[in-house]
Amino acid sequence: MSKRMLPTLCLLLLSLAACSSGDIEAPASISVVIDGARLWDGTGAPPVEDAILVIEGDRIGAVGPRSSVDAPESARVIDARGLTLIPGIINAHAHVGMVRGLVEHPDNYDLANIRSQLRQYARYGVTTVLSLGLDSGPMFEARGPAGAGEPPRATALIAGRGFTGAGGYPASLAHLAGIPREVDTVEEARTHVRELAAENVDVVKIWVDDHFGRYEKIRPELYTAIIEEAHAAGLQVMAHVFYLEDAKGLVSAGVDGLAHNVRDREVDDAFIGMLLGSDTFVLATLTREESTAIYAEPPAFLDDPLLTRWAEPEVVRALKDPAYGAGVREHVDYQRHRDQFEMARINLKTLLDAGVRIGFGTDSGPPARFQGYFEHRELELMVGLGMTPAETLRIATLGSAESLGVDDEFGSLEAGKRADFVLLGGNPLEDIRNTREIRSVWIGGREVALD
Repeated sequence: MSKRMLPTLCLLLLSLAACSSGDIEAPASISVVIDGARLWDGTGAPPVEDAILVIEGDRIGAVGPRSSVDAPESARVIDARGLTLIPGIINAHAHVGMVRGLVEHPDNYDLANIRSQLRQYARYGVTTVLSLGLDSGPMFEARGPAGAGEPPRATALIAGRGFTGAGGYPASLAHLAGIPREVDTVEEARTHVRELAAENVDVVKIWVDDHFGRYEKIRPELYTAIIEEAHAAGLQVMAHVFYLEDAKGLVSAGVDGLAHNVRDREVDDAFIGMLLGSDTFVLATLTREESTAIYAEPPAFLDDPLLTRWAEPEVVRALKDPAYGAGVREHVDYQRHRDQFEMARINLKTLLDAGVRIGFGTDSGPPARFQGYFEHRELELMVGLGMTPAETLRIATLGSAESLGVDDEFGSLEAGKRADFVLLGGNPLEDIRNTREIRSVWIGGREVALD
């Protein structure tokens, strides 16, 4: 398992814990006991009925069956009988801060919007997110857990500004011009990686895509140099990818994660063998692919009470407007978008059956990709391919933490780890849609306001 990211994140969390009260709000000193829930801890162990979880500061002090846990007598006790306790969801591919309503633009990118969106993730039980490749100053301010006087929200990991080739996607899009780093020489690529390392980013991002042949892709010698330089600095590299041949080249070059599945054609045995022989993980991002065409007609999930509980009503209304659907159907890439969703599903099923390492990411955050809600939709789509709920939940919790190399801190409910968890009204091991029965969310030992 790759641990390239872990030192940077641990240093960040340690430095935050050591800050004065003027820098970060410390959790209350009194212990909190979550009493009597069904516990699914994310490790692969069977669920425990009538469990006890003790919160000490921002950590789990103890957790397990009632018979094995001594709860402090002075603790605040929360009656969780009849509820199910699971680790918080970890999204290894998100975008934060660039969108307001249905408009994506740098003018929207400020600290207030970033924090608001991280709180939105938190309401849905998504307790950690990796913002992947469009990150500048305000996101660096928001990185890590919530700060002093700030309500609890999702912990933010960052990639800084990702890489593409000169004139490449997505820097070629007018509203993203100047945000991804455009490189055209090996030395330029290496220099920019060293700059990112000096900024202590958590991961490096590369886009390797010509957007249906419209733009030049970053050349292999450039992405190879980025990967080599990042690894020398102790950093993981994740790559946006679309084509099978590019995915093969990236795996050969040592990329740590593919931020999407292959979508141009079915994966072959050679690629599967490469993945099984490497430490590279693959994110499915099924909801990202689904979102590109599904609004041609208003999908049923626009009326899901979990979505409408926190989504902006004007956005939901706009997506139901027949004019919006007509625009989707008339888009030049409409059929391609439908096809790429089906190909993503086919390839994920193939990779899962082959035992390839799968991480959890949705690419939520751009317009109409609902932050927090899409993570629950992703779980449902994955189970629809034949996975059990337990397998899918493990990918979205401890598996995602392992992919990012942060599993010493996140991903499972074990003593000493961050107290990031969700209390559910139903049992998701019986029906994955029960992850939507959110009763409370806790991040770093603090309860999230579900309002």
